[in-house]
Amino acid sequence: MPQLAVETFPSQIFWILLGFCLVYFFISKIVTPNIEETLQNRATHVGDLLNAAKQLRTEAEKLETDAVSALESTKLEAMVAESELLTEYRERSLKEKEELYNLFSKRSKIELEAISKSADETFEKISNDMDKILDTAIKTISRSVSKK
Repeated sequence: MPQLAVETFPSQIFWILLGFCLVYFFISKIVTPNIEETLQNRATHVGDLLNAAKQLRTEAEKLETDAVSALESTKLEAMVAESELLTEYRERSLKEKEELYNLFSKRSKIELEAISKSADETFEKISNDMDKILDTAIKTISRSVSKK
C-alpha cells in the first residue's frame, strides 16, 4: 500500500497541510465574513423593530393617559356645574327654589347625558387610535418578519 510507505510521507504531509491551509483561508476570508454580516444585519433589524415597538407603546400609553385625563376633567366639569347650580339654588327664595329645582333636574339630566356621551366618544376615539397604532405595529413587524 503506497500510502503507508514511509518514502511518501513528506509528500502526503505537504498536500494535507496545503489542503488544510486552503480550506482555512476559504472559510476565514469568504464564509465567516458573510455569516458575520448577516448576523449583524439581523441584530440591527431586530433592534430597529424593538425601538419602533417601544415608541408605539409609549404613544399608546400617552393616548391612554390622555383619555383618562379627559374623562377626569369631564367629571370635574360636571361636578363644578352641579356645584354652581346648587349654590345658585340655595340663594333663591322658596318659590324660586322650586322652579329652579325643576329646571335643574331637566338641565342636569341633559348635561350629564351630553357629558357622558362626550366622554364615551372621546374614550372610543382614543381606543380606536390605540387599536390603529397597535395594528400598524403588528403589520410592520409581521411584514419585516415575513421578508426574512
